[in-house]
Amino acid sequence: MSVITQEPTTSTSLPEELLPERPTWMERAICGGHTELFFAPHAERPPARLRREAAARQVCMRCPVRLDCRDHARFNLEYGLWGGESEAERAEAGYAVPAPIGGRIAQAV
Repeated sequence: MSVITQEPTTSTSLPEELLPERPTWMERAICGGHTELFFAPHAERPPARLRREAAARQVCMRCPVRLDCRDHARFNLEYGLWGGESEAERAEAGYAVPAPIGGRIAQAV
């Protein structure tokens, strides 16, 4: 049996020099490697979402760049929990994402 190796792929076909720069504050964020806390899995139920977001907020509250992260999410209309703020909370603050996932923020818009 032979082993097939594959080069890593990226989600974009743009040359690296044309990709937007990653904000410098992200290097100081303590959430790296914990994507599962900050972004909902497919078909997540409300009680599971509340538990996941509570755990994510605990990480955010200890993070030195929490406000930079929150502001980035607000101005870039990001999905998920950023800087301790959920999509619904950003929508209430006037920063709604264009297509809420699963209608979770329908009541906040």
